[in-house]
Amino acid sequence: MNSKLERILRLVQENPVEFTRFSGDLQQINPESRVVSISNILERVKLPEHSTILDIGTGYGYGAVLLSALGYNVMGVELNRDKLEEGMDYWKRLGIDFEQTEDLSLATSSSGKLYFSARDSKNLGDIPNQSIDMVTAFYISGYMTGEKGAFREVGRILDEHGNFTMTTEGPIQLPQFLRGLAVNLASRFLGPSDLRLTSRFTINDSQVYDKFVLVYDKA
Repeated sequence: MNSKLERILRLVQENPVEFTRFSGDLQQINPESRVVSISNILERVKLPEHSTILDIGTGYGYGAVLLSALGYNVMGVELNRDKLEEGMDYWKRLGIDFEQTEDLSLATSSSGKLYFSARDSKNLGDIPNQSIDMVTAFYISGYMTGEKGAFREVGRILDEHGNFTMTTEGPIQLPQFLRGLAVNLASRFLGPSDLRLTSRFTINDSQVYDKFVLVYDKA
C-alpha cells in the first residue's frame, strides 16, 4: 500500500469508531475496512497527476480523504448532511485538514486541498465547465450504475481528458455472478449521459469490497 494511504489506515486503526447512526452496512461503518478497500481500488485505477477530483456520494468521506492524502485537490459531496457531518467530526478529531464549503467554484481553483459540501450530486451548478480532471463514486448502489440523473452534470464539469470512475457491487440481494451481469448490462446500456464506457473490470481481491469498476470518458 502507498505510504500516504498507510498513514490514513494507521490513523483509523488507532481511532476505531462505528458509524451506526446512518448505515446498517457493517463494512461501511467500519473505517478500517473501508480504507483498506478503497486504498486497494485506488492502486488499480488510473489516477490523473496533480489534478482536481470530485468524489460523489462521499458518505463519511473515506474516498475523499484518501485521494487528498495522495496530494490531489479534492471535493467530496454528500446528500445526507448529518452523515457527512458525522464523518467530518471524525476526520477533524484525527487531525485531517479540510474545509466545509457551500461554493465549490472556489475549490476548483485551489491546489492540494480537501473540501466537503453537503448537497445532491445533481446540484453542481457552481462548478465551472471542464474544471474537474476526475470524478469518483465509491460503493454506489447497483441501480445507480444506470441512473443518468444522478450524474447528469458529470459530463459538463469533466475536462476533455478526464474520466468518471465508479465502483459498485451491484444489487446486494443477487449472488456474485448475477450482480456482475447486472452491472455489466446497466453500464453498457444505461450509462451516464454525455459519457462513454471505456473500461469495465473486476478486482479479485478479498480486501476489496467493491469488485466492479466502471470507467467513463467524455463522449
